[in-house]
Amino acid sequence: MNTEYVVRLDGDAEPARVEQIGVKASRLAGLARDGIRVPEGFAVTAAAYREFVREGRLGPSIAQAIRRFRAGRDLVVAAAEIRSAFRDAPVPTGLTDEIMAAYDELGGDGTDVAVRCSPVEPADGIQDDVFLHLRSGADVVAACRRCFASLFNAVAVGNREAMGGDHLKAVMPVTVQSMVRADVGASGSARGESTFVRVRAAWGLGEPPVGDADQYSVHPGSRPLIVRHRGAKLTKSVYADPRGTQRIPTTYDERMALVLSDDELRQLAEWSEAADKHFRRPMTLEWAKDGMSGTLYVVEVRPWMVPAVTITARGRGVAVPQLG
Repeated sequence: MNTEYVVRLDGDAEPARVEQIGVKASRLAGLARDGIRVPEGFAVTAAAYREFVREGRLGPSIAQAIRRFRAGRDLVVAAAEIRSAFRDAPVPTGLTDEIMAAYDELGGDGTDVAVRCSPVEPADGIQDDVFLHLRSGADVVAACRRCFASLFNAVAVGNREAMGGDHLKAVMPVTVQSMVRADVGASGSARGESTFVRVRAAWGLGEPPVGDADQYSVHPGSRPLIVRHRGAKLTKSVYADPRGTQRIPTTYDERMALVLSDDELRQLAEWSEAADKHFRRPMTLEWAKDGMSGTLYVVEVRPWMVPAVTITARGRGVAVPQLG
């Protein structure tokens, strides 16, 4: 279903609609349209956020808290007041029904999903809130409301003030996707570097600690050259109740094994090259492998920072990071 409030992330959502579904969702939709495998899901749109604010009459609460902040009230207190008003406001019935219907299309109650903020503006997503392994429509709706409220964490409010942004015009789309069981599988990153693709991989959820992951270099071609370096992989991140994560020691067999096969590395290298071509700039892919099905997915894509270059001025070298 694609409506004013809900857009599926199956390639139907145009990447140009960043202002409606947010940066993260737009990028994933673009990759899905190119045939790259992303977890099934949907975006709760900027229009849905606006409807929530309108129905909850939250505009005056936002404006009043900002006026008090500008008059001298502590930023943290002012931002907390706004978030409290968001938590107390009911989600409109029509919006709830559409989110529930979209969740039902993913499998309905009992289906694990992840809910993530998908900000439109850089200052809007300072805290990358994510709510993992939610298993009911009611929990999904509640997590969407918490994502809406995260638009007014203290750092985001302070950044918008510094940039001259309009708090009443800011929006926060939300991304809802089926969970990839990387807790019993693996995850990591892939990015193109000159003539090869560098892949990092470790067991469990999320980006592994620096120096702990397997490192691979994949040199594309009709017969790709793959260079492997086994990492220590001493720990992995897994689910922890309630809806959190924790790091636990890996087993001996996990530490000794390589995380990815050659076929999986070739697949990630192809996806990395396709993403760079799609966005016309170097990108970093965050990937996850479902340990139940063995399937690879791209769960996030973002521009990556090219290693710092040195600019010499009056005899002094200054390292300046370059955005790819």
